[in-house]
Amino acid sequence: MARTFLRVLGATSTGAVAVGSVAAAALLAGPWADAVAGSGPGVAADPVRSVAVTPAPAQLVCPPAARLPAGADVGDSQFSAAPVQTTSQLVAGVLGTADTGARWGALGGEPARLHAGAQATVHAGDPGRDGSVLQAQPVAGAPFRAAGVSVSATTAGDLRGLAAAPCAVPVISQWIVGGGTEVGSTAVLTVQNPSASTATVTLDVYGPAGKVALGSQGAFVLGPGESAATRLEAVAPDQRRIAVHVTSTGARVTASLQVQRLDGLVPQGVDVLGAGAQPSTSVAIAGLLSAGETLDDPRAPVLRLLAPGDTAGTARVTIYGTDGIARLRGAESVALEPGVVTDLPLGGLKAGGYGIVVDADVPVVAAASFSRGAPVPDDAIVQGTPYDVAWQAGQPLPDPGMAAQAAVPAEVRSVLALTAVPEDRDAKPSGGATAVVRVYGLDGARLAEQTLELVAGAVYRVAVASLVSDGTPALVSVDAGDGARVAWALELSAKDGSAAHERLVATLAPTPALPAPGAARVVGVEARG
Repeated sequence: MARTFLRVLGATSTGAVAVGSVAAAALLAGPWADAVAGSGPGVAADPVRSVAVTPAPAQLVCPPAARLPAGADVGDSQFSAAPVQTTSQLVAGVLGTADTGARWGALGGEPARLHAGAQATVHAGDPGRDGSVLQAQPVAGAPFRAAGVSVSATTAGDLRGLAAAPCAVPVISQWIVGGGTEVGSTAVLTVQNPSASTATVTLDVYGPAGKVALGSQGAFVLGPGESAATRLEAVAPDQRRIAVHVTSTGARVTASLQVQRLDGLVPQGVDVLGAGAQPSTSVAIAGLLSAGETLDDPRAPVLRLLAPGDTAGTARVTIYGTDGIARLRGAESVALEPGVVTDLPLGGLKAGGYGIVVDADVPVVAAASFSRGAPVPDDAIVQGTPYDVAWQAGQPLPDPGMAAQAAVPAEVRSVLALTAVPEDRDAKPSGGATAVVRVYGLDGARLAEQTLELVAGAVYRVAVASLVSDGTPALVSVDAGDGARVAWALELSAKDGSAAHERLVATLAPTPALPAPGAARVVGVEARG
C-alpha cells in the first residue's frame, strides 16, 4: 500500500508553496489545507492565503569582558601588566509593554527569567568570562526592540582603557574592521555559539597587502554553547591594519575582537570591536571625535576601508560636523584596491564630533577610530603618554524613519551623537529632520521623552543624563521622523583616576529594531511529475 501511495503522489500531487522565512513552521504546526482550501464544497480556493505564525525566539549574544591575553602579566611587580582590577558590567533589555518572557544567562548556561518593568525589561550584571545571552519572544506583527552592551574599564596597566561592544544577533557572516597584529599589538577574536547545534567557523583576515593566508588555522569547530578565542597575531602576524570576516555553517554565531596596543611598556589603548555592516556601497559611521589634531599627527582620527571583492573602486567620503559639512582636502575620495585594507587619516578636523558617510562604486566595509592621551604622573615609573582608543564600526545607511536602541552603561558618561544624513551628498544640505529620543531606567520605567530638531547634514550631540531629571538611564531609543535618515551612536567616556576627566573613551553603535512577522503568505499550486 505504501508503494502504491508513493507512485500516485509522484504522478499527480497538490501542494502548498509558502512565501516567507517562517512559513515552514506554520505549515508543520497545523492543518495547512484549511488555509488553502475554500470554506466548503463548491467554493473556489483563493490562490493566496495569509497564515498566522509565531515568530521564532530572538537572541542577543553579549561579548565577554575585556581581559589580558594569557601570559601577558609576567615580570617585576613594579611593571605589572595588571596593577589594578578591571571593572566590567553588562546592561541589556527589551523595550515594550508586552511580556516577552525575556531571559538572561551565561553562554551555555540555563537562563533565568527577568522581571518586566512598566515600559521595558532591563537586566544589569556581569558580562561573564565567556559572554552571556539575552533571549525573548517577539510579539507577532510588532517590531522587536532589544539592545545590550558589555563594558570594561581599567585605569592602569597594559589593559588601560574603556572597552565597550554591543550585544549582537547571531548570524552566519560578519565583518569586523579595526586593530592590527604588528609588534606591540594584540588582537583576540572571540567567537560564540549560542545555539544547540555545532558550528563550523571559517576566518578570513585581510591586511595592507591583501588577504592573508591562514591555512588550517583559518577554520575550527565550535560546539553548542561554546566560545573560542583566537589570537590573530599568531595566525596573521605583522599586519599593521586588519579586517576580519567570520563565517559559519551549521549554526549562527557572534564574533567580537579585543584589540590592544603597547608602546614598549606604555599602554596605547584597548577596545572591543563588534561586527559592522555587510559589504555595501553606502556605509555610515557616527560618534567620531576629533581633538583638533594636525594633518600630520599620527594620533589623528582614522577611517579604515576594505573592498573585499575582486574589483577595484573608489569611495567618496562625506564628513559632517556640528556646523555642517567638513571639507578635508585629500579626504574626499579614496582609491580602493580589491582585498587591501586602506587607512585614511583625518587630521586637520577641528575639535568636535563628526559623522561620516561612505559612498562607493563597489561594496565596502568600514570603521573609524580616534584616541585620547592622558597626562603622565610625576611619580610614573615608565615615562611616556598613555592613550586610549575607540573604534566605531560602519553601519548600514539608515533607512528613512528607522528606529533603533542602545544600552547605556552605568557610571560612564554617555553622549548621544546624531547625524541627519541628506539624500544628496553632493549638494549643500538644506532642511531638517526630527528624532524622538526616549530614555528608560533600570526598573524598566520611561524616564524621559524628547523630540529633537536636527539640521540636515549636521551633527547634534546631547548628554543622555541631561535628558533625565531623575533615575539612572539603562536604555535609550531613537525613532527618526518620517522620511528622515538619522545615523547615531553613543560616545562613552570615563575618568581614569587622574586630574583630567574623560581620558578613557569608547563608542557604541545602536541595534536596529527588527520586524517580527505575524503571518506568512501561502500559495496553493498543482504540481505534476
